[in-house]
Amino acid sequence: MELCFIGGGHVLKGELDEVFEELSKRIKPNSKVLVVPFATEVSKYDSWMESLIQVFSNISNVTLDLLHEELSTKEMVSMINESDVLYFIGGRPEKLLKIIEEKELASSIGNYPRLQIGYSAGALAFCRECILTKDDDYPESLVIKGLGLVDFSVEVHYNEASDDELFALSTERTIYALPDGGAIFYKDGEIHKKVNDVILFQTMKKSII
Repeated sequence: MELCFIGGGHVLKGELDEVFEELSKRIKPNSKVLVVPFATEVSKYDSWMESLIQVFSNISNVTLDLLHEELSTKEMVSMINESDVLYFIGGRPEKLLKIIEEKELASSIGNYPRLQIGYSAGALAFCRECILTKDDDYPESLVIKGLGLVDFSVEVHYNEASDDELFALSTERTIYALPDGGAIFYKDGEIHKKVNDVILFQTMKKSII
């Protein structure tokens, strides 16, 4: 399993060009990318797919499919197993995790042997502990149970206004803070590649990796 954590950024404005350039080295021609959209509303599925189709068409000869909520667990597991890449879009991580639990998909995702890409909420959900720092959507910081694919946590759409919260949260966990345009690639138990700025918060200390 290889994981890509993307902090955020607008794909059609070029803010993720370097990230997708790195992804293009890892996605083979004719690959099947399965988009997992559960973090957002059904009404936004089409716009997400339009953006991703455009971006992936520029980097590799791939086909994209969507994992619809109304499918049965058996149908979803079959689509996951037949794909070459899983792409988890942004939105609300608690919504994403709730549907994964309801559809009993955690085992299929946890045992998936190929590349999984998490954008924003998708990246948060990969972690053992999913941290949600205060913003317009969350009046207080939250820590909820994630998928547990890695032991560390990530902060997405990072900016320095969150530093005090991240210092406090880092007393019990390692946190990689990813600004828009930032990403990390994880494989074989370690981070082996980063794209753009990535900030490490650990034991109330902050450093750039």
